[in-house]
Amino acid sequence: MKRYEFLGYPVDSLTTDEALMTIDRYIEEHKPHRITPINASKLCRVDSDSRLANIIKKSDMVIPEYAVIWGANQLKIKLAEHIGGIMLMRSILEKAPFKNYKIYFLGAKEEVVTEMVKRLKREHRDLNITGYHHGYFTSENDREIIEDIRSKCPDILLVAMGTPKQEVWIDDHFEELNVPVVMGVGGSFDVFAGLTKETPDYLRCGFEWLYRLAQDPKRLWKRYITTNPKFVWKVLKAKWGLNGSGKVAL
Repeated sequence: MKRYEFLGYPVDSLTTDEALMTIDRYIEEHKPHRITPINASKLCRVDSDSRLANIIKKSDMVIPEYAVIWGANQLKIKLAEHIGGIMLMRSILEKAPFKNYKIYFLGAKEEVVTEMVKRLKREHRDLNITGYHHGYFTSENDREIIEDIRSKCPDILLVAMGTPKQEVWIDDHFEELNVPVVMGVGGSFDVFAGLTKETPDYLRCGFEWLYRLAQDPKRLWKRYITTNPKFVWKVLKAKWGLNGSGKVAL
């Protein structure tokens, strides 16, 4: 795994297989590690969200979605592969039964996470789902949820609450949870529950945002209309030397 600096933030260059092998190592170490997918939206939000910025910087693995791949290419940073949160989550779920890894799901609406678990049990009969809980709770419920997660001793905790809520919740309870692998996966539970379609492979070349926008325009139009141009401008400024540019960090 080779780490670069992109727009002032770490991003790791690795294939899906390398990511899975790194996850194996994290689990063997029995220490908490966090994986953070980054995209254009997050790299624009950090300008006004110092908490999220710090979380990204201290993540053990930072995986790039396509916009970051594109931006890195503009700065002559060659990242190995577009992984993304949902793609890595799918790979984890496919591999977990062979390793007998225990998975805990936290997030989405109650009916969504319940439907997702039902579908996953049908598709992966040997998948060890040690627990799950919806994401619509208040801080008053934190203790109950943390104790449930700790009692189930998962190897991997997948949190789907959207950014920055999921990253902040993970950060607040990271050490106490003591889960070997924790990753925020945004709206992925909706996809695995069959409520949202996953982006087709032929659109995984920079048009994923357009496919997602077409499925949920009311929620996403403002994000993409404002975020995409801002992200492109950030990349171009770095390319033209108007601010910091990408470089090898580790």
